[in-house]
Amino acid sequence: MNPGPVLTPALLLVSTLLLAVGCGAVPRVAATAAKPTARTDDAAQFRIDLRLANDGTEDIPLERFEYVFTVKGVGVFEGRWAALRTIPPGQSITMEIPASIPLPGDLAERVDLDAPIPWRLEAGVRYRAPGFLGRILFDVGVRRPTESFSGSGTFTLDRAAASAPAESPENGGEAP
Repeated sequence: MNPGPVLTPALLLVSTLLLAVGCGAVPRVAATAAKPTARTDDAAQFRIDLRLANDGTEDIPLERFEYVFTVKGVGVFEGRWAALRTIPPGQSITMEIPASIPLPGDLAERVDLDAPIPWRLEAGVRYRAPGFLGRILFDVGVRRPTESFSGSGTFTLDRAAASAPAESPENGGEAP
């Protein structure tokens, strides 16, 4: 018995189904800004603002972001962040992802803190392809598509604030 004739239609069917799943809508992602949110002498925290759009006719569930955030002269952050959101059909949403970079001891010699500092984001968002078949293939781990995106810009990095005294009843604050 020759298994070739039976195997060929099955392969054609599976190939067609995978191709059909690949033709669905993908999220469009843009990094709109990055901003320092906190700073100590040792590290800086950042917030990266994203705008995600769905041009399709079905929800696009997002799973996670994987990204590399680089601040010129300061350092690099590599990380993952759970997206756990869904982009409704025909709509846009905004999201934020965090980053934290240890600051080099010679930061003032490396970077002019009074000038704009360039940043760059290289990233991807893993999502579930729309539709019933997309959900099945995602759930069984056969197809987990990722849409790549990038962004860049500048911001100013505030100088570390001098340590302020802790508030106490004597200087107007509440007691711990």
